[in-house]
Amino acid sequence: MARIIASPAVNRRALLGGLATMAGSGPVFAQPRGEQLLVVMWGAQWIEVSRPIGEEWMRATGDRIQWELHAGGAMAIVGRLRPLWPRVPQNLIAAWDPVFAAMMEAGWMEPVNETEMPALRDIPDAFFKKDAQGRKMTVPLSTAGAFWGYRTDLVTGPPIESIEQLLEPRFRGKLCVPVPVNLSGLLLVSLAMQRGGNERNIEPGWQFLKQLAERGQIGRVVANNSEMINAMSAGDLSVAFWNTGGWQAVRDRFPCRLLTRLPDNKGFLFNEGFAVMKGENANRVAAAKRFANHFATAPINTRYNMPLGSGPTNINSTPAPAIADIFYKPDELERFAYIPDYAYMSSQVDAWTRRWETEITPLVRRG
Repeated sequence: MARIIASPAVNRRALLGGLATMAGSGPVFAQPRGEQLLVVMWGAQWIEVSRPIGEEWMRATGDRIQWELHAGGAMAIVGRLRPLWPRVPQNLIAAWDPVFAAMMEAGWMEPVNETEMPALRDIPDAFFKKDAQGRKMTVPLSTAGAFWGYRTDLVTGPPIESIEQLLEPRFRGKLCVPVPVNLSGLLLVSLAMQRGGNERNIEPGWQFLKQLAERGQIGRVVANNSEMINAMSAGDLSVAFWNTGGWQAVRDRFPCRLLTRLPDNKGFLFNEGFAVMKGENANRVAAAKRFANHFATAPINTRYNMPLGSGPTNINSTPAPAIADIFYKPDELERFAYIPDYAYMSSQVDAWTRRWETEITPLVRRG
């Protein structure tokens, strides 16, 4: 596991001065003191790395941070808040793209901008979720992805340079793929894009998937990280489509190549970060933005992502050495990365799952 970057001693003057320096501007913005904030965060490593950052912030600013952990999946927070709105106590909510889409649709989120939150200037524009008016609505803190990849110790012959090669006889029974409900259907989108489609023109993906299943190329269908890691560790499968976390666990054990820079396909990115919640107390909303801005500054963004194994979003941050080759430089995003419409994909997952069960599952069993 990557080492957590040591935190320097922090006092209020140094912290606020550092913020101004990092932002390349004068005072960040007005600093009303002593606001109470309720911040929703994931458990495990996320809260472990966030809690000390929050404690330093409280000592430096006088704000008080109370943490609340997601119960169940992140999407569950939407169901919890809906009957309470607009009287909800949460000021910041950590979530990811599909959850942000649902919260934006409900009109719960406060727009953010570089004037109030200078660190946002150093985050690529493509990482932000925006509303219909083009306003930035999220504070991206981490980027993760889903990619094709393979174990180089098990694949013989030419290296994989195109996913069309997965139809070759040498890959019969060697593919590990997710069910459509997993990764919001990114497997189908990847196959569709290979044949000129995308998430809204998914039919080319179904046709490619049928070809793979009919030829017996799909050796295992998995539903979670543990299943993927176990499948790719057993030695009978060599190629998979999966997320960064699963791949990193496999890469820790075996030589792998992740196909993040294919000329005729894309790596799929999704972002995690904060949503600033609307509220009647303007000082509290401003305090929430200050705290979210602090997480987005380069030193804290580096420190936050190192132990998580996620890619930082601030272009001046440093990714963990073990994953530095996976993620893209800003000038590579347009060439190799794709951020699909996760809200639309989420609306299609049930239909895609039914079609998988009727059209693909019988072929996989027979193949």
